[in-house]
Amino acid sequence: MSASNFFALALQAYRELQPELACTCAGRLAPAGSRPERGTNDQAGQTIHALTLPALADVLGQLESPPQGALMLGVASDGLPVLLDLYDPAPCPILVVGDGNSGKTALLQLLARTADLLQEPGDVQFGVVTNFPDEWKSMETSAASMGIWPAYHSSAVQFLHDTVAWADGSTPGRQVQVLLLDDLASLVSTSHETQEDLRWLLVRGPERRVWTVATLNAVRAMRLRPWLGLFPTHIFGFIHQPALAETLTGDPQAGLADLVPGLQFSLKQESGGLQFWLPSLD
Repeated sequence: MSASNFFALALQAYRELQPELACTCAGRLAPAGSRPERGTNDQAGQTIHALTLPALADVLGQLESPPQGALMLGVASDGLPVLLDLYDPAPCPILVVGDGNSGKTALLQLLARTADLLQEPGDVQFGVVTNFPDEWKSMETSAASMGIWPAYHSSAVQFLHDTVAWADGSTPGRQVQVLLLDDLASLVSTSHETQEDLRWLLVRGPERRVWTVATLNAVRAMRLRPWLGLFPTHIFGFIHQPALAETLTGDPQAGLADLVPGLQFSLKQESGGLQFWLPSLD
């Protein structure tokens, strides 16, 4: 099943259940009789502690068999997993945009975790470029990991260049490489050669089975508009400025300030939109 079909099925289920979910989820995911404000980190933390989200193992347990070449983005409001089919290049590359502490890194880490849990070793591998490699130490020993590279180090530049060489010289087969770039702005601000490698991966990578999933702070996104169009799929986390959210989404009713920071996201495609939650990794 293609990634587009995964998204479509989840979206259809969400629309069918939306009237019921509006009642049941409100009672399950928020304190009774209140709607918490999200003006400060303390308030956001109180909201997060009030949520009861399914564990990753329980969500994956709903799958009769692991879909071949699939990774998980999160859980739709109907409790079903939202999956990516890595053998369908159409939705790739993916850009995750949100304020600081909106959960962008956690979403990338979920993709990395499910590469281990859903796929056979060697079929799907991931590499991480990040400004904060310490946040990824738990993933270094993953069987699916190609490595964790600091964005500020020359090794990250070499990793991107080597990935271009691998993709350009190989015949597309079963193996998929997933590049998790935790802060697109850091790479775009480097050398011209690195920018060209990155642009090649965004444009040509999907057909060579190289997926790129990058994060970007919402405020910085305004300065990188030429790059936004290279990502056919945008996932938005919490953005507290409605005007900024409208500019980035083109939707005055995007409602990104209503998302729960660190846990909830809104996927935007031409075919429609879908809100989903990050499961508990414990």
